[in-house]
Amino acid sequence: MSTIENLSEEQILDSLFEAANKLPEEAVFIQRLDMKLVLRGLTSSKVDSIRERCTIRKTVKGRTEEKVDTEVFNALLISEATAQLEVKGLQLSGWGDSRIVSRMKLSGGEQAVRRMLLAGELDAVGDKVLELSGFGVAIDDLKN
Repeated sequence: MSTIENLSEEQILDSLFEAANKLPEEAVFIQRLDMKLVLRGLTSSKVDSIRERCTIRKTVKGRTEEKVDTEVFNALLISEATAQLEVKGLQLSGWGDSRIVSRMKLSGGEQAVRRMLLAGELDAVGDKVLELSGFGVAIDDLKN
């Protein structure tokens, strides 16, 4: 491997773009369901899009109030971020796998997440997705 001093400007930029395009992944295990999930971080535009879909707006006395439905937000985050889903060794294509949604008569993966995970599991797995997406990452102060 080349040392930093030996890298060309193009190689440095290539490595930067490669790192930016590679989303972090982490496996989590939900023991109650004997379920292994491989979660992938989401881009800021994807998280913003999900947040927008979950925002409820009401006009009260001429003022618009906004509130994010956190249960739906977490369920959509989890559904979008799940790169792999395995239950007792059975590989599923994700929360929207036809074997899940058709059997449970659901419209999609987000409903499957909400139906299968308990409230605390929704919060914990949703927090893990946000962590993988860069939220809560501390940035060290730059020193001169």
